[in-house]
Amino acid sequence: MENSQELIGVLQAISVVAKKLAEKLMRIDREIKDYEAAQTETTDSKKSKKGRK
Repeated sequence: MENSQELIGVLQAISVVAKKLAEKLMRIDREIKDYEAAQTETTDSKKSKKGRK
């Protein structure tokens, strides 16, 4: 019984850590997408300015 309780505690701790890591990964993924979108906008605006000359 004590071993079961310890195992439950360990699994709960793993679950909490996994959730936090998943949240961080989602935030990083969102930041990367925002960064890439900004880079695309910058590149597109430079291309359109070159085309005007």
